[in-house]
Amino acid sequence: MARMLLTYAAFVRDHTRPLGFGLAAMALSSFGQTFFIAVFGAELRAAFALGDGGFGTIYGIATLASGLLLGWVGRFIDRTSLTRFTLIVGAGFAAACLLAAASTGVVMLGIALFLLRLTGQGLMVHLALTTMARRFPHDRGKAMGVAALGLPAGEAFLPIIGVATIGLVGWRAAWLLCAAVLAVAVPLMVRLIDRPAPPAPAPVAASSPSGGRFWRDHRFLLAMPAIMAPSFITTGLFFHQASLAEEKGWSLAWIAACFVGFALARAWSLLQAGPVIDRIGAVRLLPLFLLPMAAGLLAVALVAHPLAAIPYLTLLGLSSGVATTITTAVWTEYFGFARLGEIRSVVVAANVLASAAAPPVMGWLADAGLGLAPQSLIWAGYAVVASIAASRAR
Repeated sequence: MARMLLTYAAFVRDHTRPLGFGLAAMALSSFGQTFFIAVFGAELRAAFALGDGGFGTIYGIATLASGLLLGWVGRFIDRTSLTRFTLIVGAGFAAACLLAAASTGVVMLGIALFLLRLTGQGLMVHLALTTMARRFPHDRGKAMGVAALGLPAGEAFLPIIGVATIGLVGWRAAWLLCAAVLAVAVPLMVRLIDRPAPPAPAPVAASSPSGGRFWRDHRFLLAMPAIMAPSFITTGLFFHQASLAEEKGWSLAWIAACFVGFALARAWSLLQAGPVIDRIGAVRLLPLFLLPMAAGLLAVALVAHPLAAIPYLTLLGLSSGVATTITTAVWTEYFGFARLGEIRSVVVAANVLASAAAPPVMGWLADAGLGLAPQSLIWAGYAVVASIAASRAR
């Protein structure tokens, strides 16, 4: 562990500016992530006379729409300068926050949520990880691991800051402050990457896809079920965590406390996964990274004691951390760097769609009599089958 930390410290010291860009982009994406938007849930429901179902429906539609558009918009990172792309995304993100602050009806709110999901949860993450993969062709695992730490940092601090800000100045002013932060931070980010990057050589084993046919490649098709699993499983279970707590007879406060284990495990696996990917390759790691998640799902499905929440969330955190870095590194090993932005945009769009579909799918199954704990057995089986398929992708 100490040796790993020394390696990371030297790596960060030698590449402070580009790594700072990636870390900042991931942290700022928090304004468009579910965990932050949820802080405003009670105020938005009250302001627009929405119930839980109504607000959830609007949010799901906004997420689906952003996912559908992301596959097209994200490819422009391959066709323009990084500086211009960053400024455009940042301006759109700030505009989304302003629209959220100014919303006077459900339609405006829905458009604001759509733009927040597209620019924040979608394009800012896409920007950060694509840039890291290109700037560090031989150390992409470590680079994406460092950058991805921005998101756990946001998860740790922004909900508390958001709640305090709403209490002090109200929810509309809170969104105005988010826009102001973006207006200041994004130009500063650009200064970190205003130097031209060295050309990124493609890995020897990679083969660039031609035309739009990468999605027909058997490696892409076999890898995607594993790539999409964390987005679907974690989003669905976390969205329904109150129902899961009631079903298991656990305290919701206890599950919330156990989320510390999720955050710590994800941060640890983010740091560990980078050097492993650089050493053995993402393709070799792909069939293995979902196995901790499968074990955690078995724990929540089969064990009634509240202590089962600890391995459940900790093991999900381990797989989620690896997923953050592996989902970009795999495509560079398969297809090279030439069209990485286009490929990643399609993959990110698929993950967004999976995260949007999970809450209603799990909710419908629960309404039909299949509880969340029994469902966890199904999702554990899915993780194992997806891992087997990924092993065939090699």
